[in-house]
Amino acid sequence: MSSAGLGGAICAGAVVAVALDVDGTLLTPRHVVAPATLQAVRSLQARGILVVLATSRSPSGLLPVQEHLGLAHEWFVCYQGALVGRRRGSRIEVLAEHVIDPAAVKAVEAAALASGLSVGRYSGLDWFVHRFDAEVASQAAITRETPQPVPAGADLLPPTHKVLVTTDDTALLPDLDAMAAALPAGVTGSYSHRNFLEITAAGVDKGAALRTLAAHLRLPLERFAAIGDGANDLELLRSVGLPIAMGHAPDQVREAAVLVTATNADDGVARALVALGLCSSPTAASSPDSTEVPQ
Repeated sequence: MSSAGLGGAICAGAVVAVALDVDGTLLTPRHVVAPATLQAVRSLQARGILVVLATSRSPSGLLPVQEHLGLAHEWFVCYQGALVGRRRGSRIEVLAEHVIDPAAVKAVEAAALASGLSVGRYSGLDWFVHRFDAEVASQAAITRETPQPVPAGADLLPPTHKVLVTTDDTALLPDLDAMAAALPAGVTGSYSHRNFLEITAAGVDKGAALRTLAAHLRLPLERFAAIGDGANDLELLRSVGLPIAMGHAPDQVREAAVLVTATNADDGVARALVALGLCSSPTAASSPDSTEVPQ
């Protein structure tokens, strides 16, 4: 674990909230919550520190993680910041949302399909795909969502919060990069992983979403900590007083942090929170190979 400029960061004792990226940060490489991480999150809750999950996932894809952590009714940031809300029974109480212009959605989908890339649109709690390919099957297995086919009357679908374009074929990564460089007006794209291009309305990012939530709760962002690992977490880290990067994060993310912790295979979230005095040390070390707790 390393630090850079901790002297200028907020005192850990002043932290009132912690924002956590999910895939690549909160979850292990096997997409589960490690025991040490579970204990750390529960310790934050016991101390009255707000825990906000900030993810590119949909509310449906996030729910199993929330339930496992005891955060099912807490505020969340989904779709890379396009939806801020919390669950109230079977519905979502929406604090803020940003949807993509339908013409832009069609243009992105057409370009992706023409390039042989996998593409899907996310609307509220639903996920719609044009074809059930290997990438869709893999993503569904991770998030436990059930994709639906885009109907013939696609114009009748609910507004789109996010379009995800991805590929498991490394030979198609240049095509994915070309798409990212030529997106239609009114949208923005960021990579949550090297082969996952997350497309939302222009101006959407996790940092902007967290600012909206903090203002609603009347909590100063200077007293928030945040932990992330991807390029799509940059604005999240830049928005808070105590930004923390995972050990496997790329250089640009590490440079935006005042603390670099261990990887998500080595309890990076728990280690960071313990080092900052925000929670106690785990009662037993976790093993990525044998003792992780399923979502």
